[in-house]
Amino acid sequence: MADALVSALVSTILNNLDSLFREEVRLAGSLKTELESLQRTFTTIQAVLHDAEQKQWKSEAIKIWLRNLQQAAYDLEDVLDDFQSQARERGSKLSTFFSPQNPLLFRSIMTRRVKAAREKVDVIAAERIKFHLETGVGEAVIEGNKDRETSSLVDESEVIGRADEKGEMVSMILSNATHHDGLSVYAICGMGGLDDFDVKRLTKAIVESIEGKSCDIQDLDPLQRRLVKQLVGKQFLIVFDDVWNESRDKWDRLKQALQSGGRGSAVIVTTRLEKVALMMATVPFRRLGCLSDDDSWSLFKQRVFGMGTNEGNADLEPIGRQIVQRCGGVPLAIKAIGSILSSKSQESEWLNVRDSEIWELEDEVNRILAVLRDYVMEKDELIGLWMANGFIPSRGQLDLHDMGNEIFSELTRRSFFQEINEHVDGTVTCKMHDLIHDVATSIKGYECCLIEPGERLEIPKTACHLFVHSSSSTTNIINLSKLPPLRSLILDTHSRFTFNISNPSNFISNQKHLKVLDCGHGFSNTAFNSLKHLRYLRLRGFGVKALPESISSLHNLQTLNLQWCHNLRKLPKGSKNLKNLKYLDLRDCNELISMPVGLGQLTCLRKLSKFVVGKDKGGGIDELKELALEGELSITGLCNVKNSTEAKNANLIEKKNLRSLELYWRSGKYSESCCHHQHENDEEILDALQPHPSLKKLCITDYQGVRFPNWMMDLLLPNLVEIELHCKRCDQLPPLGKLRFLKVLSIWEMGALKRMDSGFYGDMESSFPSLEVLTIVRASCLEEWTTMNGTKHFPRLSSLTIAHCPKMVKLPMLHSLKELEVFGANVTVLNALMMNATNLTSLRLHEYNEPTNIPDGLLRNHKHLETLWINGFILKSSSVLLDNLSSLKCLILHHCSQLESLPRGLQNLSCLETLRLYGCESLISLAVNGLQDLSSLSSLEIQSCGKLTSLPERTQQKCIACYKTVCLFDKLTVDNRVFHKACFCCHHCRTTLKGCCTAGRRPHYDQLFKRTDSLDKSFEGTPKMAKPEKNTEDEQNAQKVVNLFGGMPYDCVPNREGYC
Repeated sequence: MADALVSALVSTILNNLDSLFREEVRLAGSLKTELESLQRTFTTIQAVLHDAEQKQWKSEAIKIWLRNLQQAAYDLEDVLDDFQSQARERGSKLSTFFSPQNPLLFRSIMTRRVKAAREKVDVIAAERIKFHLETGVGEAVIEGNKDRETSSLVDESEVIGRADEKGEMVSMILSNATHHDGLSVYAICGMGGLDDFDVKRLTKAIVESIEGKSCDIQDLDPLQRRLVKQLVGKQFLIVFDDVWNESRDKWDRLKQALQSGGRGSAVIVTTRLEKVALMMATVPFRRLGCLSDDDSWSLFKQRVFGMGTNEGNADLEPIGRQIVQRCGGVPLAIKAIGSILSSKSQESEWLNVRDSEIWELEDEVNRILAVLRDYVMEKDELIGLWMANGFIPSRGQLDLHDMGNEIFSELTRRSFFQEINEHVDGTVTCKMHDLIHDVATSIKGYECCLIEPGERLEIPKTACHLFVHSSSSTTNIINLSKLPPLRSLILDTHSRFTFNISNPSNFISNQKHLKVLDCGHGFSNTAFNSLKHLRYLRLRGFGVKALPESISSLHNLQTLNLQWCHNLRKLPKGSKNLKNLKYLDLRDCNELISMPVGLGQLTCLRKLSKFVVGKDKGGGIDELKELALEGELSITGLCNVKNSTEAKNANLIEKKNLRSLELYWRSGKYSESCCHHQHENDEEILDALQPHPSLKKLCITDYQGVRFPNWMMDLLLPNLVEIELHCKRCDQLPPLGKLRFLKVLSIWEMGALKRMDSGFYGDMESSFPSLEVLTIVRASCLEEWTTMNGTKHFPRLSSLTIAHCPKMVKLPMLHSLKELEVFGANVTVLNALMMNATNLTSLRLHEYNEPTNIPDGLLRNHKHLETLWINGFILKSSSVLLDNLSSLKCLILHHCSQLESLPRGLQNLSCLETLRLYGCESLISLAVNGLQDLSSLSSLEIQSCGKLTSLPERTQQKCIACYKTVCLFDKLTVDNRVFHKACFCCHHCRTTLKGCCTAGRRPHYDQLFKRTDSLDKSFEGTPKMAKPEKNTEDEQNAQKVVNLFGGMPYDCVPNREGYC
């Protein structure tokens, strides 16, 4: 792994040197000689890097040699950066910059710097001879494939934990064999990695396996004819293990020959990629889960104690079980660590492994590809960091972004990353394996430093990459002014760290080698012009309102991430000078009012999440024309587009890699500009903004046309998964029911829409086949939502929200609903919905107009309901609404103004875990029978219920030590004051009920309860609660809590010493 990074860096340097010579730079004689010498030396070094990587794990000297080489390569890369930076600053092309007409001083300085770098590299290159390194690039790939080959010879006694899966697969194959005529392909999704899916090689291997001898046929056609001859009419079972091939064409060519087999023939495929499983399988694929705890321990014991060693040491078992727990049920990790520990008999050695000090053991640890690290990362963020640090090698004309995608895919195949999720907007997220993270840290730990609370704040002198992170309330002071020269600095501004920097500009100027800087708003006004080598810059926070113009001078900048800069209003005017910029992340920059002129000149730009259309030349929508954008794009200020020709120049239809497109006629989501724009040509403009058919998410907001464009009515975007429409004047919806992949549909503020009928469904036998979530809000004129006879509609609809549709009187029957939320619907509509949706698990009812009686029988047939939220309805204590809700876990009553005590059916809610009461002004008591039958209730929240003066006795319990009466739930909230059972102790014996408080949020007990000396003395006798000394708001709240508990605080007070 270390060599892979050095190799990428060396490759980048060679590419930079090549570009200097390709551009025919007229270099001074000595400077050209030095650069040519460097090129030869690095080419020689590159040839032995793979061998050095293989040998470094057994040779500390080679490991040090690689580190020295990396540092020398870093230094040279900085020198080459300065070449180009100085040329740009002088406003000259490289071809003339070094000509005799330019000052000789700079050429002399650069010659000395290059010579110094060359001499350093020469010394390092000469040292390679004593290591006897062999030349050869690319051997690792060949060896890797051989190492991953599998065999059909398996000792079944060693197979652990897959008995159920095996039984199900065998049963399925035998069942299908009797009545399935075609070839059945069964896919199993798990861990793995066969990436060489060579059709000819596989065909030959199958033939040789059948015939039991080698086959000399070399061409594919005769090979496949030979295979067909062997299979025709015969029943067979073939297993393809570890498949990574995503090419349907390759699979189809092989499958064609396999289809000649007899009835009941089957193929089993194991793979890690769902995409491969879906492509190859003819039946739903089976995903393998993690091993159970028992099976994990059995596999671990098999690996460690297979020969009977160490088994008698009882002290090792608890440590071993903790190690197995870290492996997360992933067999590969268990087997790898088990193999390492099989030769370790000392308890200290096992403790080292448990505490992640396994990396100094055997190089077999490089096979550990397991255990998830619970940190979600974005693929583009990773690629941006890789590019910035030179970890992505140059390969011909291939763009670094594309090369980064290839590397990400390869690391995924090798199980570095897991839980890969591609979101509808094109964002790809993943998680990293914990052990892989620790392996990487062990390999590059000498230059990577992570600081967290509770750890020593010493930063090693060798550190190049510093990450400061915290999730704790601990406050630490880090003196960044004394840091060594860094390449990466990432400051987690959400933490409680205090950064001791009195002069950020001075600090920045001293870190001239930085390539990655991720910081908060405290740096937003810093002059960045000294960071000539910076490739990655991230700023965030509400305090960022404008960026310093010096950012425009960062000519090497590749990533500018401004996500969550909510108050940012403008970008630097000279942003067009950032010619190497690839990612410009403006997500959630909702106050951005304009774009800098000439943004279309950034032809390397691949990610631009937001574009604000301006009125002036150089800021129009046509700036998007030549940009090959990917992922998501939000275009605001469309009211400034003059005509359809200008809109068409955005060239959206050619941007095939866009996945999400948002079109806003305002300048921003919350801007009032353009609200009253002339909308005569809105329809023409939207028609000209037709996206590529590959689009998956579409949002249109503040569009003032009366009809949708042809590309929507004709459904020229067949791959849409999510649609959001805010179109006040449109009275007809497109036939969205025809969209096979549509999962989420949101209809907002369509005030002209009167009905949703056949035109909405389209002429399909099954309309909306994939729709899962439907939201209809503020459709003030919508009266009817009807269905088509003989048509199956909404088969998968599970969530429905209807809000502020006062005229709606007719709705379809929706039997599949699981979640329903209704704002302001009349009782007739509500009854109709509830009558058919009998499988609801969540129901939220809100009434914001005149309080309405809620029908008693509304929930009669809803035994599956788990969450119920009633807001603003008239609900009386005698109501039987809660009867028969045997599955209810969460009940929220909000502004039920006439409710004096909780409905009588409350005592039957044996599964109720959470009860929340907000703004029930008439509430006097919780229930007639108290809460004694609510055996599962663990959380009670009371807000703004002014007449409630006491809690029932059932909120008390016996002290576990002295059996005195103490309190209460796991969690109690009274008017924003949070109490946890773990924070209370018995006054009589000072026993904390559940030990130390681990709630994370420390309640303000000092203010809620006045604990005085007289109270402390009460431990010796009868405890008494001290009276408040002041009538402050906090103490009024404290007194209210005391009153709610009645006599409780006399027996129970917070354990002030019990805080963590």
